[in-house]
Amino acid sequence: MVRARLVALTLSGFVTLVLAGSVLAATSSVRISEANNRYLFGPAKVFVNVGQKVTWTNRSDAPHTVTSNSGTELASSNLNAGATFSHAFSATGTFAYHCSIHTYMKGTVVVLAAGATLPATDAVGHPATGFPPSAIEAIGVVALLVGFIAAGLYLRRRRV
Repeated sequence: MVRARLVALTLSGFVTLVLAGSVLAATSSVRISEANNRYLFGPAKVFVNVGQKVTWTNRSDAPHTVTSNSGTELASSNLNAGATFSHAFSATGTFAYHCSIHTYMKGTVVVLAAGATLPATDAVGHPATGFPPSAIEAIGVVALLVGFIAAGLYLRRRRV
């Protein structure tokens, strides 16, 4: 009985991990931050598939925009501190953008066909941007493993 519970708990954990991975893959994040007295988009280049969304979050103290270099694909209003802007891309291509307030801030979204394998995005990150997505996923995996261990110890203790 205890072994069956442990197996069920392990399987549910794996299902949770798979589902969380697919949710994380459906959205890319760009942080707007400051380093060395200059604002930046981090990462400066992201890759997504058609239909996926990119969300920009302003983590700086100044307002910013996400504005297409050409065309109207990206056109946010002013994003004050803590504000976000999201856009789902419906066509393949390379979309260069900038902040219309701080024109030296530049970024690029590369949109590939649905289902195409995405190249790695700048996973190193920038000191001012906080944890890269891979670190956040690693923290989630560690938390899940700690939960499994705690559940296993609990079940083992109840059996004695």
